[in-house]
Amino acid sequence: MFVRTKTTPNSPRKSVQIVENERDPATGKVKQRILRHVGVAFDEIEEEKLKKLALELIAKIEWDRLKNSAQLQLLDLPPEKEIEKSIASKKRGRKPKKRIEEILPINEVSLDMVKEEARIIDGVHEVGGYLYDFLGFNNLLSKTRYNEILRDLVLCRISHPNSKHATSRLLHRYYDKEHDLDAIYRTMDQVYARIPDIKTAVFTSTASLFANKVDVLLFDVTTLYFESVETDELRKFGYSKDFRFNTTQVVLALATNSDGLPIGYELFEGNKAEVKTLLAAIDGWQSLFAIDKVCFIGDRAMFSEDNLSTLEARGYKYIVAAKLRNMHELMIQKIHDRNSYQSYEIAEDGGLIGEFKYENVDIDTTKIPLKPQSRAKYKALIDQNKNRRIIVGYSIARARCDKQKRELMLDKIAKQLSHSSDCKKLVSNSAIKKYTSGTGKTSMYVDEEKVADDVLWDGMHGVITNINTGQPLEILQRYKALVKIEECFRINKTTLKMRPIYHHKPERIKAHVAICYMAFAIVRQLEYRTKLSKKLSIDSIIEELCSVQSSIYVHKHTNDRYRIPGKFSNEARKIYSALGVHRQEDAHAIV
Repeated sequence: MFVRTKTTPNSPRKSVQIVENERDPATGKVKQRILRHVGVAFDEIEEEKLKKLALELIAKIEWDRLKNSAQLQLLDLPPEKEIEKSIASKKRGRKPKKRIEEILPINEVSLDMVKEEARIIDGVHEVGGYLYDFLGFNNLLSKTRYNEILRDLVLCRISHPNSKHATSRLLHRYYDKEHDLDAIYRTMDQVYARIPDIKTAVFTSTASLFANKVDVLLFDVTTLYFESVETDELRKFGYSKDFRFNTTQVVLALATNSDGLPIGYELFEGNKAEVKTLLAAIDGWQSLFAIDKVCFIGDRAMFSEDNLSTLEARGYKYIVAAKLRNMHELMIQKIHDRNSYQSYEIAEDGGLIGEFKYENVDIDTTKIPLKPQSRAKYKALIDQNKNRRIIVGYSIARARCDKQKRELMLDKIAKQLSHSSDCKKLVSNSAIKKYTSGTGKTSMYVDEEKVADDVLWDGMHGVITNINTGQPLEILQRYKALVKIEECFRINKTTLKMRPIYHHKPERIKAHVAICYMAFAIVRQLEYRTKLSKKLSIDSIIEELCSVQSSIYVHKHTNDRYRIPGKFSNEARKIYSALGVHRQEDAHAIV
């Protein structure tokens, strides 16, 4: 039971009420019930009088309840007036906060007067908070309280990624922030409804750094697993890139520019095939923001006729890894013709590079035998894909690596066959099947023809593109930028611990991924801006920001609180300077 004052917008009226919390037995939620309207005040004097009257009424209500209680009293009740006086004299509500002017100045405080109350991290909220506001995350939600919680969740994800239950404790321990678990979950429910706004804000901030021009879009897909086997419309069993085939998962499609800055993401059910994610993701992004003339760069999982034809129909350019071994027999023979290649040298690596076009292949040549039905099928491919180029590179370093991997695999097969004729372990390994043949699990052997065929592909890698300009080597170099998005997945999975996911409701799962995506956008922006003055990895940047701390001291007698900034390293100073953020390095009182 307490006194509540309600204000009226654009009016001096203040309504004073006596309110009591009660739990609804049906829903289990706590609601506030108004016991009595005390009156309406038009100034502070009237408000104070009504509050005193409300306290007297509370005392009377509590006395009546005590007197009419069915519970037996051990002692005789004192007179009614004494109880009313005792209850009315009690101070209710929160203690009033001190103003900064009322706190003892820092220069009048000695060390023996204070003791350390907490040590908190400043760097993440000061620098990360600056970028949080720059990306437009500061006013995403409708209520100020939810916006504060969301900010703390995102920034804590950068420094101390953990479950939401643990995050509630970590925020109190390292940041002096108090957020209970229920409030965090309510905030996540609010985030779910604003996911499109989050995607748009990130895309806009990335585009703004490059004069609103995004000409290259790196695209790739990964999986995020759960510590669960329960399935629903989102959590499914599927091919896991984390080799967690015994747990459910979701599929995450991510797009970045060539610097690794995020463009957008989409979340799919766990059994969604990679090859089907590209067009679905593009459709989702086009409904949120304009993706104009860009070049999509993707790995061989995106290599399908539907994907390539749709990209061409929509006017997009693409560079996609080609499945050379699955190509038509005539094209394979042309690829293995070393007369079609030219030598190149980059840094310490060297090799050969060749370009092939369907329309340049002489299908009537007698040098390459081809069945009539295959000839007709291949001619149809020529007509359909006449604007596509296949560029194949042979790298000496890659060939050396492929040979080493194959020899290790063959040694493993030989050891297994020498110990036992039971080859169940070999059958379960798809990589080993490349080199073995057999009719059953106990009659497998090393197939020398498969080994010889694999040798032919050592060091070779190809892409297919509809870009008609540019040298072949330049196209291959542009494809190598895809390593950036692999780095992005490492950041999300390892640094930000996007997985495993502990949530069960689809809305909470999507909100969790959105919060991690917000944290990812911040660290990528932080890395990009910092490298202009000092090249540091994301892990190093986070470590430096976590080292920027302050100690909170409390006065032993007055309970006044003071913040004393800690050591500020040169690396941290450069990070602050790169973003134009100022750190307060003087001790000061806080309220």
